[in-house]
Amino acid sequence: MRRTAATPAGHARHRLLTGLAAALACAGVLGVQSAAASTAPAGDPGASVVVGMVLEPGNLDILHTAGAALEQVLLDNIYETLLTSDDAGNVGPGLATLDVSDDGLTYTLTLQDGVTFSDGKPLTSADVKWSLDQARYPGAPASDGSAPAASDAATPSAPGNAAGNLASIATVDAPDDSTVVLTLAQPDNLLAFQLSQRGGAVLEEGATDLENSATGTGPFTLEAWNQGSSITLARNDSYWGTPAGAAEVTFQYFTDPNAAVSALQDGDADLITPANPALIPQFEDNPDWVVSSTPSNGEYTLGYNNKADALSDVRVRQAITRAIDKQGVLALVNGYGTIIGGPLPPFDPAYEDLTDINAFDPESSKQLLQEAGYGDGLDLTFVVPNIYPTNINDYIVSSLGDVGIDVTVQSVEFPTWINQVYIDHDYDLTAVLHVEPKDYFNYANPAYYWQYDSPTVQDLLSQARTSTDPDQAVDLTRQAARQIAEDAPVDWLYLGNSVVIASPDVSGYPTFDVNNRFDASGIVVSD
Repeated sequence: MRRTAATPAGHARHRLLTGLAAALACAGVLGVQSAAASTAPAGDPGASVVVGMVLEPGNLDILHTAGAALEQVLLDNIYETLLTSDDAGNVGPGLATLDVSDDGLTYTLTLQDGVTFSDGKPLTSADVKWSLDQARYPGAPASDGSAPAASDAATPSAPGNAAGNLASIATVDAPDDSTVVLTLAQPDNLLAFQLSQRGGAVLEEGATDLENSATGTGPFTLEAWNQGSSITLARNDSYWGTPAGAAEVTFQYFTDPNAAVSALQDGDADLITPANPALIPQFEDNPDWVVSSTPSNGEYTLGYNNKADALSDVRVRQAITRAIDKQGVLALVNGYGTIIGGPLPPFDPAYEDLTDINAFDPESSKQLLQEAGYGDGLDLTFVVPNIYPTNINDYIVSSLGDVGIDVTVQSVEFPTWINQVYIDHDYDLTAVLHVEPKDYFNYANPAYYWQYDSPTVQDLLSQARTSTDPDQAVDLTRQAARQIAEDAPVDWLYLGNSVVIASPDVSGYPTFDVNNRFDASGIVVSD
C-alpha cells in the first residue's frame, strides 16, 4: 500500500475565493460558482485509502456535540458548508453564494444549482433554514422564563454547538427554494467565516439519529462506523461536484502512536496524522516516505479553571505560566511548532509577538505565589486526556514542582474529559489541543470551560466583531489579545505544526490544519 508525494490540495475542490476584507467591510458579493466538472482526479479510481488518526468522535452529531474530531472527518467529506474558506481565511462560495447589504445586516444566500444529498433529495432553502436554526439554538429559556438570546429558532432537542458563533443572526427566512435570508441583530464581520465552519454545515431538514448516522451533500457517504476502531467513507457517485479520487477512505484511529507508525510501515495505513514528534525523525530524509509539516491553528494549551479557589487569583495563573519554559516544551516535540505567548497564530492579521508577557521566570513565579498566599505550597489536580504523549505532562509537573506547586495527574478517556472538564468544569489544570480557527472569541465567553471572565476583553472583542472597519477590527482584536496574555487565563505551551507522514504513492491529501479538517476528496493513489 505505497501510494505519491503530497500536494496541499485540501479544500481546493470547488472554491472561488474572495478576500475576507469584503466580509469585514460588511458589503459586497461572494460571486457565483458553477458546479465542478464531473471528472475524477487522475489515479486508481477503485483505490481504498487508510488514514491513521488519533481522536475518534464520541458520536456523529455535528449539530450538538463538541469536539474537533467531528469536523475533521465529517466536514468537506459528508457534510458541506454554505460558504468555504481557504488556508488564509479568505471566504468564498460553497453550497451557496453570498450577498451582504451595505449596512451589514442582511445576508442573502443563493443556493448552487443541482446540489443533492447523497440519498438523492435536492438541497433546498428549507434544509438550510432547519440546519441554521438547529445550529444557532442557544438552549432552553432560563428558569425565570427569560429568553436565552435573540433567536426565533423552533425549539430543537438540544443547544446548537455553534450557537455562540451564530448569535448575531436574528432571523432566518426562506422566501423560495433557492434563497435564504439572514437578518442580523448587529453587524458581524466574522459571520461569513463562521458559515464556512461547523455552523454553516447543511443537513437534511428533520434529520434524525444524528449520533449514529450522517447524510450530506458531500463527496462521500458514511459506509461504516466500527466504534472504537474506524470510520469508513465511500465515494458518493451522485456527487454534484468533482468526484472523490478514491473509492473508499477509512479513518483508522490509534491511541498508541507506536501502533500508528507500525501500521504505516507495515502497509496497513497509507498516511498518518498527527504523528508523535518523537517518532518523526526516522521518516525524515527517507525517500520511502513523504513528511509534510505546515502551520496550523492548533494551540496546545494548559488550561486553568479561572473559578477554582487558587486559580481565580491572576497572580497564581501568572506564576504557573512563568514557571514553565516554553522552549523546553518545544524541544519535547522536536521543534514542530511555534511559541506564541498569546491566543492568536502568527498568520492572523491581529497577531503580535506576546512571548515577553509572563515569560519564563521561576523566581518571579515564586514571588507571585508568595504574594498570593501560597508561599508554603499549593496542591492542584491536573486532568488530561490520555490521547496525548505524556512527556509534556511530566514536564509541567516537574516545572511546577520546582516553584512549590504539587500537581496530581488524572489521566482520563477523551469522552470523560468532555464531561468532567468541558461540561462540568471539575478540574484545576488541564491540557488539550485547541484546533478551531479564530477560537479566540472563547475568551469572551465566561461559560467556556476556562471560566475566564474579563469585561474588558468581552467589550474589545465585541467591538472588533461588530466593526465595519477592517483596520479597527484588527486593532481591537490585538488589544484584546494583549489583555488576555496579561491575565493568563491559560498558558499557550506551543502552536503545533500539522504533520503528515505518507507513502509516496499517495497524493492530493491536505496538509494545512489537518487536526481541524481533513478533506479526503482529493486523495489519489497512483496506478
